[in-house]
Amino acid sequence: MTEDELKLFLTNMKLIYQHGYSHSRNKSRLHRLLAIHNCHYVVEQIIRERAKDMPFRGALHKIAFEEIIKKIHKKQNIQDYYRLLELNKIRNDAEHSNIIPDVDTVRFYVKIVGDFLKWSYKKYHEVDYESLALEDMILDAPIRRVMLEAKSLIEKNDLQRASAKMYEALAAFKFMSFGFLSDARISEVTFEGISLANLLADLAFKIILAQDESALKKLMPIRTSFAWVEKGKFGVQSIWEVEPFKNKEEATEHYEDILNIVLTYQDRMPASVWRTK
Repeated sequence: MTEDELKLFLTNMKLIYQHGYSHSRNKSRLHRLLAIHNCHYVVEQIIRERAKDMPFRGALHKIAFEEIIKKIHKKQNIQDYYRLLELNKIRNDAEHSNIIPDVDTVRFYVKIVGDFLKWSYKKYHEVDYESLALEDMILDAPIRRVMLEAKSLIEKNDLQRASAKMYEALAAFKFMSFGFLSDARISEVTFEGISLANLLADLAFKIILAQDESALKKLMPIRTSFAWVEKGKFGVQSIWEVEPFKNKEEATEHYEDILNIVLTYQDRMPASVWRTK
C-alpha cells in the first residue's frame, strides 16, 4: 500500500469499529450481532494485512483467520491474542449458530478490539490511532467544520457550546438531505395541516433509517421544512433542541453517535447534495 492507501485503509477500519461500538450500546439482539460482526471484521482485516509479509501455503484469502493469527502470534506476540481467538469463536457462533452473546460480553470484547486497534496501528504501521480523524471523511465542508468545533469544545469541557455545535451539524445534515428527499413544489400542499413535502421527507428518512433506531431517535425530533427565501425561491430550515450533558463522557458519546450518523448515511445521497466550501 502507498501511504495514502494505508491511511485510508486504517481510517476505514476505525470507522467500522466505531459503528460496532455504537451498536454495542444498544441491547437488542440485532445490534449485539452487528457489534460482534464489525469488531471481528476489523481485527481480521488488520491481521490479514499483517500476514501479507509472511509465507503461507496457498492463497491467503483461502486460509482461515484462526490459522493466520496463530502463525503471526508465533512470530510476534499479539496483544490480547487469546481474547481475539475467543472473539473469533463468538463471531462464528453468532453468525452460524445464532448464538448471540449477552450485552456485557459484547461490550467487553468491543473494548478488547479497541485496545487491539490502538496497539496494532502503532506496532504494525507506526500510526497513532487517535491521529486518524474520522471527521476528514465528512463530505459536506460546513458540517465537517462545525463537528470539529464541537470536538474542540468537548476537549475544553465547554459542554453547552459543544452540544449546540454538534446538534447544529446534525440539523445541517438533515436539512441538506431533506432538500434532496422532498420537493419544494408541493410544500404548500397540506394534509390535516401538515405539509405534504414534510410528510414525504419524514417517510423517506424512516425508510432509510428503518434498521437504525438510535439514528431515528436523534434525527426525527429535528423539525425540518421548506421556507420562503426571496423572489419565490424556497430554502430549507431546521429547528432543534440542544441536548444538555452531565459530563465529558456523555458529550463524547453523543458526538460519536452524530459522527456515525453523518458518515453512515451521507453516501445514501448524491455527492452533489454536499457542499464543498
